[in-house]
Amino acid sequence: MIRRMEPRALAIDFGTKRVGIAVSDSLGIAATPVEVIEGRTPDQVADRVAFLAKDRGVAVLVVGMPANMDGSVHKSAASVRQRAEQCAKKCGLPVEYVDERLTTMEAERHLREAGQTRAWRKERIDRVAAALILQSWLTSRRAARARTEAGIPPGPEET
Repeated sequence: MIRRMEPRALAIDFGTKRVGIAVSDSLGIAATPVEVIEGRTPDQVADRVAFLAKDRGVAVLVVGMPANMDGSVHKSAASVRQRAEQCAKKCGLPVEYVDERLTTMEAERHLREAGQTRAWRKERIDRVAAALILQSWLTSRRAARARTEAGIPPGPEET
């Protein structure tokens, strides 16, 4: 089976203090944690995201959208959307949103299992959370494509 090249995606996990960044591979299979942007203004974050997007040949931004456990909109969602749109405008790229519930907790669990110190985990958690957000998006896209190729109509989450 020949794999087709996929447009690369860059994921952003906006936090109150740090912003996690991850990028997909050229086959659209794997997400890789890239960096954490810390202590920057929204304009500086948008500039860094634009640089990384251009440098990595990215075609779409994928942003973790905060939601409450019951699925309702989280209080920080409007701020995240505003920051994401600022990055998208700076990059000239479309933005897609992914439910980010529990990604930071899952990232913490993965890093804790690595057996490293709390300080080591703190430096990495946001970019690992971004990679989990991106991996979820990549998996969802592959599943939707497989259903389409098999002639199965899209589910309610895809319409």
